Amino acid sequence: MKRLVFFVLLVFVGAVLFAAPTSEKKFPDSERPITIVVPHAAGGGTDLIFRALAEEMKAISKHNFLVTNVVGAGSATGANEVLRAEADGYTMLGAGTHTTAATMQGLTEGYKQLDYVAGLNWDPFIIGVKNDAPWKNMQDLVKDGKSRAGVISLGNAGMGGATGVAGVGLNLAFNKAFNIVPFNGGAELIASVRGGHCDVGIFSQSEVQVNKEALRALAILGDSRSTIADLASTPTMAEAGFPGLNVPNGSFRSLMAKTGTPKAAMQWLADVAEKAFNSAGFQNFMKTNGIIPAFSKLENFRKYDAKIIGEYEVILKEAGLYKMK
Repeated sequence: MKRLVFFVLLVFVGAVLFAAPTSEKKFPDSERPITIVVPHAAGGGTDLIFRALAEEMKAISKHNFLVTNVVGAGSATGANEVLRAEADGYTMLGAGTHTTAATMQGLTEGYKQLDYVAGLNWDPFIIGVKNDAPWKNMQDLVKDGKSRAGVISLGNAGMGGATGVAGVGLNLAFNKAFNIVPFNGGAELIASVRGGHCDVGIFSQSEVQVNKEALRALAILGDSRSTIADLASTPTMAEAGFPGLNVPNGSFRSLMAKTGTPKAAMQWLADVAEKAFNSAGFQNFMKTNGIIPAFSKLENFRKYDAKIIGEYEVILKEAGLYKMK
């Protein structure tokens, strides 16, 4: 009898051990969508980029990718949403320089608890105004601002993001000529400037291009002029008479996942992102909107982002915004 019981137990244990590997589901589970959390409102430049990418990732992988907008604290609320999720690969952050800025300002643990899926592109910043605004160029704007210190409002997409840091940096460079006003994302900033409620905005180039019938560019913060025909005549800040400004001059966008996400899932996500990035649809989207390609993935992306983090650390410390322990 004892031998029979032992034999039955042995067969049972063997069956469990044999069955265990086959019970594990391969990533991704076809019944579970993969969500990209965009930490800005729908309709802004960051949102448009990730929605375009998600469509290509869906088409290439035949898997369901969703984009959800979680706004607040510049971009920190969205980052924290991802950090609260399981590290299983089914939730990614639409990350970038806004994540770097929010982390350094102590608003989120951000990139300290995120792993690197894929770096995507740069979107240059443009200082823009409503088409009927009184300032014809940056010289006019700065002169007026200095004569009425704190009266002209300079809006950004949120203090936890790169445009917020750029706004503070510019204001310090111009002896606090402006009233810095943060918004919950680029879409809200665009609406406020278009509606005449905010005087000036720091926008991504793609946002100005999409709203060209209502917004007028005064200067581009990058080192070179825009490649978009409609914006090619917009001078750089140096050409406008303000060289040597040490402020963020564009938004870098990327995909990140919570630290601890399985390597197989990270590899699958990175490979799909690379194929989507190189698709004709996404390449055309970037070209049309003047977005600068800068793809990297996994460890190469980590090394690339380390340089951005180093540059931002200097800028945020100079602006008095660095609060990361």
